[in-house]
Formats: sequence, structure tokens, C-alpha cells
Amino acid sequence: MVVFFGFGIWFWVLIALELIFLTWFVEQCWGLASIISVAVFITLLWWLADIPIWEWIKNNPAQLAMYCLYYILIGLAWSVGKYYFLLSRVRREIKRLKKKWIENKDKLGDGIITFEKYLENNSWDVKYNLDFDNTAKRLTFWATFWPTSFLWTLLNEPVRRLFKWLVHDVFIGIYRKMYKVMITDLIKS
Repeated sequence: MVVFFGFGIWFWVLIALELIFLTWFVEQCWGLASIISVAVFITLLWWLADIPIWEWIKNNPAQLAMYCLYYILIGLAWSVGKYYFLLSRVRREIKRLKKKWIENKDKLGDGIITFEKYLENNSWDVKYNLDFDNTAKRLTFWATFWPTSFLWTLLNEPVRRLFKWLVHDVFIGIYRKMYKVMITDLIKS
């Protein structure tokens, strides 16, 4: 099985595939798929690379327990950070909706619904699914599979913000002009 490491590409392909699958499973909160993915990955490393994983576990229980403790502590710390990112995104969305609600309130006077009811009508809580059970489930996934959650967040958050900025701030004029040229005449006729 030395061939596995001798042709290093297969080792990196296996790691890349595991990162892709595990990240997808964790983001979807698919527990069984996540656990099976890790088990298959470890088994393939053991079998293809001839790494004595099970022997090491059997011979080093104290060291394994220490690594597990570190892993759990890092995961718990990461879940706090990830939850902060989620709440920041929700906060930005609520601020955007509140601004829209205030604009409508000024136009319609006192007859407009409360802001809380306005949020319900815009399904913001459904979009972010912030009920306690769902949030606790996601926090558990983020803590348990923190390496992939951390990497995905590092890649996803900045890219998402960049594209949102490009679409909403930079290119909005182009999109409006395209709409005006291609659609407005059809609607007005």
C-alpha cells in the first residue's frame, strides 16, 4: 500500500474528496452521513496508506483522550464564533427589513402593522430557521465537525459578502438599465 503515498496525488485527492463531502454533510446537518464519511475516510487511510490507526488508538489511550479533549474545546470555541457570524448576518437582515418597514410606515401612516408582525410576514425567521431546536442542532454540528465548518466559513463568508457587494452596490445600475431596456416597455404597453 506504499503506492498510495508514493503517488501522492491519491492521498490529496482522498483528503479533498473527504473535505468536500464532509463540508456538504455538515452544512446540511446530515449527522449519519457525516459520521459515515469520517469512518470511510479513516478506513481508507488505514487500508490504502497502511497507516496503523487502530493500533495507535489501542496503544495510546491517554494521548487519544487528550487529543479528544483539545478537539472538543476547540469545537466549542468555534461554535461560539460561528454562531456570532450567523447572528451578525441575521442582524444585518433585520436592519435592512426595519429600514424598509420604516419607509412603508412613513408612507402609510399609523395603519401599518408592527415591526414584529412585518418580520413574520417577510418570513425572516423561516429563512434563518432560528428556532431553538434547529439552532442547537447546527451548533452541535459546528462544534463536532469544526475543521470543515471553520474552513468553509473562511471561504464562504468573504466570498458571499464580496458578491453581495458587487451585485447590490457595484452592478445594480447595470441591472436596472438592463431591466429598463428589456422589460419596462413590455409592461407599459
